[in-house]
Order: sequence, then C-alpha cells, then structure tokens
Amino acid sequence: MRASGVREVLIYCRDHRCSHSVEISADRWPDDIRLSDIEPGVVCTTCGKRGAELRPKFSQARMGITG
Repeated sequence: MRASGVREVLIYCRDHRCSHSVEISADRWPDDIRLSDIEPGVVCTTCGKRGAELRPKFSQARMGITG
C-alpha cells in the first residue's frame, strides 16, 4: 500500500441507503496489508453495517511544465 504512495484511505459504506464516507490515515495498518483484507471488518459509524469499500487516496497529480 505505501509502496504506491498511499498515505490516506477513502472508506465508503456498502449500504447504498446510507452512503456514509470518511477519509482516514492509513498509518494504522502495516505497509504490506491489502485494502481488501480490511474491508470485511470495517463498521459504518452512521448505520452500523459491517463491510465497506476502501479506496486509496492518491496524492494530487501535478500537471504542467516545470522549469
């Protein structure tokens, strides 16, 4: 995860009626963990549903010419 430059994670509740989302630091997990390993244990703090969709939050891409 960190080898790809991921420092933060976006978490989305799997319940389409809830649609709660949150952005958190990925520092709580070891470097070699896969997001799919974490998803089943995540509990939504709004509706209480277990299981979530986790996505890496990549840093903003820089565009243009530097010089």
